[in-house]
Amino acid sequence: MLYQITRPSRCCSVRSNGELVRRAARPASAACGRLRIAAAAVLLACSVASAASLYQDGAGARAMSMGGAGTAVAADPLSALFDNPAALSDLKDWTAQAGVNGALVQGSFHNRVNRDADLDEVGAIGEFAAVIPLGPVRLGLGINPDIAARVRWHYEDAPGGADGATSYGFRRNESSILLLRSAVGASWQVLPSLSVGATVGLLYNRNELHTPYVFQSQRVLRTAKTLLDLDTDGLGWNAQGALRWRPIPALSLNVVYTSSSRVGTDGRATGNAGVQLANLGLGAAQRDFAYDAQVTNEFPQQVSAGVAWEGIPKWTLSAQFDWINWSDAFDTLPVRLTHGSNADLNGLVGSARLNDDTPLRWRDQYVERIGLERTLGEHWSVRAGYAYGNNPVPAGTLTPLTAAIMEHLITAGVGFRMGRFQVDGAYQFYVPASGRVRRSELAAGEYSNSVTEVTIQSLNLSVAVKF
Repeated sequence: MLYQITRPSRCCSVRSNGELVRRAARPASAACGRLRIAAAAVLLACSVASAASLYQDGAGARAMSMGGAGTAVAADPLSALFDNPAALSDLKDWTAQAGVNGALVQGSFHNRVNRDADLDEVGAIGEFAAVIPLGPVRLGLGINPDIAARVRWHYEDAPGGADGATSYGFRRNESSILLLRSAVGASWQVLPSLSVGATVGLLYNRNELHTPYVFQSQRVLRTAKTLLDLDTDGLGWNAQGALRWRPIPALSLNVVYTSSSRVGTDGRATGNAGVQLANLGLGAAQRDFAYDAQVTNEFPQQVSAGVAWEGIPKWTLSAQFDWINWSDAFDTLPVRLTHGSNADLNGLVGSARLNDDTPLRWRDQYVERIGLERTLGEHWSVRAGYAYGNNPVPAGTLTPLTAAIMEHLITAGVGFRMGRFQVDGAYQFYVPASGRVRRSELAAGEYSNSVTEVTIQSLNLSVAVKF
């Protein structure tokens, strides 16, 4: 999804050792491939992650506290607009809602040169939605972070690269991905028991990667290692369609489809391959490089089906099932670099352009959610929930930067309503998860025999006001 660029050194100028020179030049392309992986990884395990890998579990504190079952229990502007637009029809008044999500991500990484590398990351981001009633139609608009992930590790770079012994020492390994969705939607109550809704979303995607990178598929540069800094952003769009049917007043059946989307991002990729070049006997070659980077991120289509039951006074029970089509979106990450600044590298590959493809091979994900709410008197309610989603990241392509490996989510929350105001709070705990790599499929095999462990805790507070 992210394309990276790195700048090899003056490999062209050293011609006597063709294979070594080729490998020395690989850093630029390798950076790209890894960049993309990093982007995916960022989505996966960062300051705001989820049982559904990269996407947050529910919009608004109420849905988040009920296992993320927003399709089933959408009843406020945030969850209606972003989880189930058909539920906009249930909101009869002009209403605005704002929230803030905060998360603490902790982890550890072990391999042949790192015994206990630690991760401690804290982040926060806001969300907003408003609903406007117009006769039988309800309009909604807002902005929400579908994905907001950042991971900043510090660990020793394992020896590897084109010569098998290149290391850039102890340094930061950082990746981040942000996917903001600004949505406009509408819902129509076709029958007293049936509502349909849809939204169109403008997507803003930003990707950053700072790490030693190994080229994956570029013919000349494959396995070469370089330091890489990548930063790209761009716009795209997607759409949602939803249906809510109440066969009886106490029961609602809900289905939501979210389209796949492709977001083209542009930016710069820079790097330094000095250590790799020196180890190949090419220390006189130009070390720094820079490219224009074009990264196309594909985000998966999703289908959610949920049911909510209010047949017992003061209780709401919900269940939801999600399918996320990662296998079609995160199979490989193509990297496209242009206008390379390193004359030696350009001469070596015969062009100022580089293409690299990084394997991801994610699997489709299936998430089951359950939620429970109990009202206490006139103003208060308490909630709890649980979600399980299979780990979509195969061990062969796992790195600490792509550790979207969370499976079990436990949630709890509280709500307070008085007059025109409603305040909701949610706590989400992602049970610690670990991923073990015995033999890495990534070039150079530097992540073979490694273990990555991650746990996440998040808090959400949202306030809604009727006008």
